[in-house]
Amino acid sequence: MKNILDYQKRAELLHQHKKERDSRICDRIKAVLWFDDGWTLEEITQALFIDQSTVRRHLKDTLENESVKPHHKGSQPILNVFQSQILIEHLQDNVYTRTQDIVHFIKNKWDQKISVSAVYSWLQAHGFSYKKPKTIPKNADPLEQAEFIQEYEKLMNSAALEGEIVLFGDSVHPSQQTRLGYGWYHKKTAKPLETTAGRKRINLMGAIELEDMDVFYETYETINGANCIDFLKKLEKRYKMIPKIHLILDQAGYHTCKEVKEYLKNSKIQVHFLPPRSPNLNPIERLWKVMHAYVSNNKCYAQFRDFKKALLYFFDSTIAKIKDELVSSVTDNFRVVGSVSLAK
Repeated sequence: MKNILDYQKRAELLHQHKKERDSRICDRIKAVLWFDDGWTLEEITQALFIDQSTVRRHLKDTLENESVKPHHKGSQPILNVFQSQILIEHLQDNVYTRTQDIVHFIKNKWDQKISVSAVYSWLQAHGFSYKKPKTIPKNADPLEQAEFIQEYEKLMNSAALEGEIVLFGDSVHPSQQTRLGYGWYHKKTAKPLETTAGRKRINLMGAIELEDMDVFYETYETINGANCIDFLKKLEKRYKMIPKIHLILDQAGYHTCKEVKEYLKNSKIQVHFLPPRSPNLNPIERLWKVMHAYVSNNKCYAQFRDFKKALLYFFDSTIAKIKDELVSSVTDNFRVVGSVSLAK
């Protein structure tokens, strides 16, 4: 068929196509103009990548109904603005592990029956995602943590003026047993990971200075007061040119025992204790996470000696090569955690 449009109608469509910003309307106009030029339905479908029934509908709407605008106006929202706000607040206070349970909540609250897929789309559109929650230590006191951060900032300023050094210390006990961690795998391929039930572990005490990312560590058969003193002595020797060493530790028993306190009375090391249950305020905890990423996560060591070799290589060699990574991941950019009610 050819010349189905009169001169005026064709001119109007050409003008509208030139000004139109909606690509869907532009495709409708093209279909009509090409059909008017003698194109077959098959040729139009190939040019627009649509099926012939869609082309026929475009032609009918334009020629019979005199409209090139899509009739589909979009689906109505499953919840109105008021309901959505109530649901958002509810989900911030209550964690659901199944979308079906949210469907039940909506049904009970507003007597609306909504499909799981519709609720899933609503959740995505309103900023919700299915993920693991972050854990925080039980009974952590945000007031004590905030006070520590203030004192830490004063300490850093004072130490800089006096030529002293501030270290964060801790103990860690990595074991040979395989740790599962996240990784990129092809979604169509199952990636089994060999595991070992080996439970032998290495007891390690370490300290880190954040300015230069200087890490010092020692391994021990066990972590106790005597070995803690041994570690303190080696820290003094390592930083023998520094007039005073400020060491920030948690309140583990071997850090606070009587023999350690006696030793510190005549030491140039001054220990500052973190608030109880506050690993979030110790940057060396972040170093342990980096250590596990390089040594333990998704790795299987058949022999304990292989695991120990990999661990010591991380501290003796790898750390020096990844200092740029450590600068961004092992920081004193502290965040207070704990019960909000306690902070008021």
